[in-house]
Amino acid sequence: MSLIQELRRGDVERRKEVAGLAREVASKLGDFRKGDAQRRRDIAALARDVAAMRADAEAFVGHLHQVTGDRRSEIASMRADTDAFVGHLHQVTAGRRSDVAKQARQVAAMLGDFRKLDAHRRREVTALKAAVATMRADADAFVRHLHRLSADRRRDSAHRHAEVWGGTAAARPATGPAKPAAARPAIRPAKPAAKRPKAARNAPRRGKAAPKTPAATAQTATLRDVVIGYLADHPNGARLTDMEREFGMARIQIAAALRGLIDDNKVQKRDLVYFAI
Repeated sequence: MSLIQELRRGDVERRKEVAGLAREVASKLGDFRKGDAQRRRDIAALARDVAAMRADAEAFVGHLHQVTGDRRSEIASMRADTDAFVGHLHQVTAGRRSDVAKQARQVAAMLGDFRKLDAHRRREVTALKAAVATMRADADAFVRHLHRLSADRRRDSAHRHAEVWGGTAAARPATGPAKPAAARPAIRPAKPAAKRPKAARNAPRRGKAAPKTPAATAQTATLRDVVIGYLADHPNGARLTDMEREFGMARIQIAAALRGLIDDNKVQKRDLVYFAI
């Protein structure tokens, strides 16, 4: 459109020039009346010049019309291409919007699943805390039970020690061997005296009141000591269910103690049977 305006502006200027020339011709005609022949020749020359200029102007205007038509066709082609590109952009935008909406729905579903999983995990953690508290209470109760067993075993061992070294139980007080050497015979040889405490230590295993667990062999009994002692008393091995039934504890506690003993190379596992090394 700017080119057309420039062409029109040039046409207006040319017209102004033509008008100026016409005025000059008119003024010259007034001056040339003195010499009519000369003026007529000048007017004829001017007419020819004007005709030539007019022909040039018409040719130029035709050229401008041709250029304008070409520009219009180019603009129409560019407009068609622009419309096609804009339509493609609208299509791509619609596809992207649908993809974003789908992804937003998937993210919302994942967040919902994560919330459900988080709530489930929290419930599991709460249940595990309760189970751990229960296991800890059971372990404390079991340790207290082991302490009581240890005290009873120590009392039984002291009583049997008194029976072995001091004669009958009636000949010594029931409170334990405070001074066992006072009641020993003077003619007892030294070597048997060194072996008799071993028999006294093994006496609870042969007695009727000796329980299956060897917790009385340690002053401060722990679960690992109890397990290794139990396996030592069972050379053919024992299963986890047997120890669970024997100790009255949760299987997970006994399994943890067994894993620690296996790591320390104190217990060996063959299939489902545990053996003391």
